Amino acid sequence: MTFCFMNSLLLTRVAAQTDSTKHLPKFTVKGYIKYLDEVSFVGSATDLLTNELIHNRLNFRYEFSQHFNLRLEVRNRLYYGELVQSYPNYTSYVTASYGTFDLSKNWVNQGAVLANSTIDRACAEYTAGKWDITIGRQRINWGISTIWTPNDIFNTFNYFDFDYEERPGSDAARVQYALTSSSSLELAVSPGKTTNQNIEALMYRFNKWNYDFQVFSGVYQQDFTAGVGWAGNIKSAGFKGEVSYFTPYQHFSDSGAIAASLSFDYGFKNGIYLLISGLYNNLGSDSIPNIAQLTTETLSAKNMFPFKYTAFVEISYPFTPIFKASLGTMFSPAGNSFIVLPTLTYSISDNWVLDLIGQSFFAQSGGIYRPLGNGIYLRLKWGF
Repeated sequence: MTFCFMNSLLLTRVAAQTDSTKHLPKFTVKGYIKYLDEVSFVGSATDLLTNELIHNRLNFRYEFSQHFNLRLEVRNRLYYGELVQSYPNYTSYVTASYGTFDLSKNWVNQGAVLANSTIDRACAEYTAGKWDITIGRQRINWGISTIWTPNDIFNTFNYFDFDYEERPGSDAARVQYALTSSSSLELAVSPGKTTNQNIEALMYRFNKWNYDFQVFSGVYQQDFTAGVGWAGNIKSAGFKGEVSYFTPYQHFSDSGAIAASLSFDYGFKNGIYLLISGLYNNLGSDSIPNIAQLTTETLSAKNMFPFKYTAFVEISYPFTPIFKASLGTMFSPAGNSFIVLPTLTYSISDNWVLDLIGQSFFAQSGGIYRPLGNGIYLRLKWGF
């Protein structure tokens, strides 16, 4: 039934595109279908666990006028394999709700099969002049950096969840006002399921010394929070940073939590791209976490990574316009933990992309690096 519905939507989109009018169609549908094959193992590659995912996304947009539009975006996922059946709390990980309302539905949850639909965008947007107002489930992206984003207090994401490009949304009201061409104010309010889960903050963005700056302050659940972020260049290298501070508003004198990240990136003339980033998270641990804490745990802006100190280096190179390779590594002094993240990307055509992705986790024990877990992912994506 889902595929029949999708086909009818595609026909609607094609019909809209063939309209001879010069205006944008009032109703549009976009999305993709992905197939992801996963193989996981710890030590020996002969002891494998497999999992497969068929992932369909539908993005609906209806424009009432040039000032007002509605958006509805749905994820449909079908998991089947040994990981679904054997992994503890696998269903809870897949169906985790990031918003005030539970807009997730399990159609099948039995044995090695899990079928789920989730609405992660459902909002109305009004734009006029200097005003931009959005109400509903939306992505409020206050982060600047690529790997760790301490300023992203509304929609913290897990870097290892590479298959979720759109990132989580939150149920919120957001008002943006452009002060000048290079400065703005933004107020966002996201009510939680309880008053202790509310997030409310005001952000001011401006440009100074050829840098884009942002400062914000507000309430993050049971904490007062404030932060600053910037993005600019040091000569030809990109330089970004974010710092956020949290302290309980009912016990303001208590010591607070600090999360800070820095990143540098540089593109060489021969096509090589280099990214270096670091994170300080004073609520992080010096102990070695398990793989579930790293790859599936729902993180928060206050404690956005299990480690206290983490460094990240990635190098990528496009061998041809359609074939790209990258190698990322993470390191933490906690157990001398080391993570290797290779990726190969091949663009079959404008709408077809093939990825081969690896995630290997190691930690030092008894002077020897031992594997904590490995994952190999083959993904085919068709966008429409």
